[in-house]
Amino acid sequence: MLNTKKVTNDSEDKLQVMDLYEEAFPPYERMPFDLMLELNAIDNVDLCSVYDDDEFIGFYLMIKSHNLAYVSFLAIVPDKRSQGYGSRVLNFIKASYPGYDILLDEEPVREDTDNYEQRLARKRFYEKNGFHSTHYLISAYGQDYEILSTGDDFEISDYLNVFYSIGFTGFKPEVKVTE
Repeated sequence: MLNTKKVTNDSEDKLQVMDLYEEAFPPYERMPFDLMLELNAIDNVDLCSVYDDDEFIGFYLMIKSHNLAYVSFLAIVPDKRSQGYGSRVLNFIKASYPGYDILLDEEPVREDTDNYEQRLARKRFYEKNGFHSTHYLISAYGQDYEILSTGDDFEISDYLNVFYSIGFTGFKPEVKVTE
């Protein structure tokens, strides 16, 4: 059975979460881990390690604002990938944040990219788990990301307010509307 623990500086699993974070995300996508821990002290932020019973299987960073819950980071340990844990964690998140539309962003699927197949598989995975395109693309920190949601009513201003709610008032990505 899945369960979570809030990650703090004193958590026994802090190093496991940090190692997985560095393994799963390229440097250009990461924020400093200490900043993640600082954000976790804010009421609307949850940095959680995820367990299947007592076994560490991953983590996520969630930011809540009004009726949105934004999955900023989500990773499953390498030897547990492709075993259904990603879907289980997403379902756990949906159940843990009732009344919230769950948002996340991903690299857009483009045939001219080196990792086209990986992006396509990721998109299919999210669609299988109830996410759909909001038809918004943001460009931030030199990268493009497509915003996906579980809800039907999406406003880009609400997405930006998620970041403003944690003090990221300087976050001003270029916003593009897709098909």
